[in-house]
Amino acid sequence: MYRFVLFLKRIGYVFLFIVIEVIAFRYYSDSSGYNQARTLNIANNLTGNIYSAFADVRQYFYLGKENKRLTEEVAGLRAELSRYEDESRFFSDIILPESLAVYSYMTAKIINNSLNRAENFMTLNKGSRDGVKINSAVISDGAIAGYVMDCDNKFSVAISVLNTKFKTSGKLKGKNNSSGSVFWDAKHYDEMVFTEIPKYAEIAVGDTVITTEFSSRFPEGIHIGTVKSFELINGTYYEARLEIMAKMGGLNNVVLVYYNDMDEKISLEENYR
Repeated sequence: MYRFVLFLKRIGYVFLFIVIEVIAFRYYSDSSGYNQARTLNIANNLTGNIYSAFADVRQYFYLGKENKRLTEEVAGLRAELSRYEDESRFFSDIILPESLAVYSYMTAKIINNSLNRAENFMTLNKGSRDGVKINSAVISDGAIAGYVMDCDNKFSVAISVLNTKFKTSGKLKGKNNSSGSVFWDAKHYDEMVFTEIPKYAEIAVGDTVITTEFSSRFPEGIHIGTVKSFELINGTYYEARLEIMAKMGGLNNVVLVYYNDMDEKISLEENYR
């Protein structure tokens, strides 16, 4: 009890000061209509800032769910776009059935992703029971990240663009579609090699490289990277180093794209190899 009395003595002056300040503030705010309005405005601003801060905190914790929702929405819109593009090519007055769409789209989440090997892979949280098919392209924020090479019932494994066995075709966007081969040489985790570019190509630093119509895995026009440097090899073709467009170290939610006629196309082409 004695300690409690000492405590009250210590804070007594502080408490008295606070009480006097509250009384003075109340008297000031009630002294005129102008002061009342000004006080109310200050209180509203303070309350609004507090609510805004709490809203920002809540929004931060919902970013993951929102990102997943947006990724699923993008996948759905891409599927719709694919159907409408195919529809406009062959039909003009009916909606193309899902089974006739050129590409199928779905979302998945990267749950494991290696970066420090010569042959890197990614593990996805969806498998064959979810509709994942081997050779589905893995797209992150509109750029290629790899393709599915194996899957079981619940999970699937994709080969990363950061894999020395990865290879695809690419072309310079808006530069007469000059094309070449794209691969990873294991030198830098954020760079790839774009080679066999025709020497007549109008290549420049900063050019965008996209996928071509020659790939069975990747739809045409998906970003691969941007040109960082280039050189003419033996006076016959250009070879460039690309900055990879996909943020391979921060992959999370991705879109899987599957070419529905892939098996038929590959089967037919094998007859002439």
